[in-house]
Amino acid sequence: MASDSTTTPSLAEFADRKGTAIEAVEGNVSEDLSQTPDGISQRSLSDKRQPGSGVSAKVKQLYEQNKKVTIGLVWVLLTAYFIASLALKKKTQTSDILPFIFLYVFITGRIFFFFVPTTIVSGPIGNAWDSAIQPAVDKLSLRVRYAIGTAVLIALMLSVSLGLPTREGDSRLARMQSFLGIIVITAIMVLLSNNRRHIQWRTVIVGYLMQFCLGCIVMKTNWGSDLFQWLAGIASSFLGFANYGTSLFFTEGALTSGAIAATMFPVIIFFSAFVQMMYYLGGVQWLLKRMGWLFYKALDTSGAESIVASASPFVGQSENVLLVKDYLDHMTNSEIHACMAAGFATISGSVFQSYVALGVDAKNLITACIMSIPCSLALSKIRYPETEEPLTKGRIVLSKREKESNVLHALGNGAATGINLSLLILATVIALVSLVNAVDFLLTWLGQFIAIPDLTLELILGYIFYPFTWLLGVPGQDVLKVSKLLGLKLISNEFVAYSSLTGLSGGPAVQDSLSDKRSLLIAQFALAGFANLGSVAQQIAAFGSLAPSRKADFSRLALSACLTGATATMLSAAIVSMIF
Repeated sequence: MASDSTTTPSLAEFADRKGTAIEAVEGNVSEDLSQTPDGISQRSLSDKRQPGSGVSAKVKQLYEQNKKVTIGLVWVLLTAYFIASLALKKKTQTSDILPFIFLYVFITGRIFFFFVPTTIVSGPIGNAWDSAIQPAVDKLSLRVRYAIGTAVLIALMLSVSLGLPTREGDSRLARMQSFLGIIVITAIMVLLSNNRRHIQWRTVIVGYLMQFCLGCIVMKTNWGSDLFQWLAGIASSFLGFANYGTSLFFTEGALTSGAIAATMFPVIIFFSAFVQMMYYLGGVQWLLKRMGWLFYKALDTSGAESIVASASPFVGQSENVLLVKDYLDHMTNSEIHACMAAGFATISGSVFQSYVALGVDAKNLITACIMSIPCSLALSKIRYPETEEPLTKGRIVLSKREKESNVLHALGNGAATGINLSLLILATVIALVSLVNAVDFLLTWLGQFIAIPDLTLELILGYIFYPFTWLLGVPGQDVLKVSKLLGLKLISNEFVAYSSLTGLSGGPAVQDSLSDKRSLLIAQFALAGFANLGSVAQQIAAFGSLAPSRKADFSRLALSACLTGATATMLSAAIVSMIF
């Protein structure tokens, strides 16, 4: 059990705790990842499938016997198709095929390393680092390393922000406003840290660097913009197939009316079923172990929190912790805080299309989620630094999942999960919106006696968030409008806030009254996360159901993690504003 104490446990205590934990998770296989992500045993990511019978068993056996030939043939066919597509593509459409080029290179690389060990590439790089760079780094103290890293990060941010050309009617002063916001918000997080002496500055510096580089790639490079626009289009089109199933039960009028039951819930059910099917086939595990390896190596986070953070944009804030449920009882408070914050800092794929249907830019949603992953880990390690030795330090772990009998079984389980999630969202939205309106009625009634007839929770929180909204880079005339949206998101949820932004909540569209495109961009990025009071209760319930003995820890950490997740999305907005 993790402790609030800031002192590191003794070796004997840790050995006893670790021994008990290992017994508790016996049967879950995980491998040391000190070299490469391909060193991870496939058994750590999914149950070893039992051999079937009949035709399926024969097909599988035939494939195993001719795996290399089959994979090589697939690559030859893919290459032939790729060459033909390049030859037939019109010159005026070369930008459209750029994402396909990335996809081809990715698949080719994956197939190449199926035949060739990754040590051929990683070995020379590692040797060069160990012989040329590491000795020089080792001569420097940690403080000097962190000081150099911080200086490089600040210099990079300022040089890029000030060096990029500005829009017509814009100025570099607006960009410096956002940079000031990053500095001030980070300083506030440090002041509020649970243990400032143990802040992992490597995680913070690299996390900020990854977030800034991702923002630059998407916002300021043609290939990055095209790639993420393509990803957004693919995601939107794919989730749009849910309409075919919906049309069996709803009329065309219901589909175009914007009603939640007809537009949002079918997408959630469809995506949940798809994710569960990919779990069964092993695709989700393959993706998560690569992403988790990247974050654990770059940010020096534990395997458990790296996996949960990587999974958050795909499976959501409640389902992500299922991936490490066997380790939850033995996770440190810092790990729990990081896992919760990652869930609050992103939205899930199941609700992505719902926000796109509201009029939110799909590319901005995807970019915001990916940028917020490293930032949520960085901020969490400021707010609640690690003071113990995590059980999953230095290795990627995934808990065993219940094994479905076939793809259709997995599809059914996923659809059932989607229905439960839809009903939870429905109940939460009804309860929170009703409660907020009841409180607003009371505040308005009280406000009329002091000459403030429009006194509401949204207005009060708007003024509370006012200075932080200005620090993000919002122009002065739009600050109160955007800060009201941030307050509305916190007390209700991001769906209600986005509805108010786009005008689909029944009132006037806030975005129509904004004076600058920068304000709209900041609002879309800052709202892209599950950080709200309803989600706090949802995460406490989800974590508590998996580890009842840690309910007190979950309840104590949830609100802090929520505010940390909200801060991560705000920093993503500030970084985008710096380079806009």
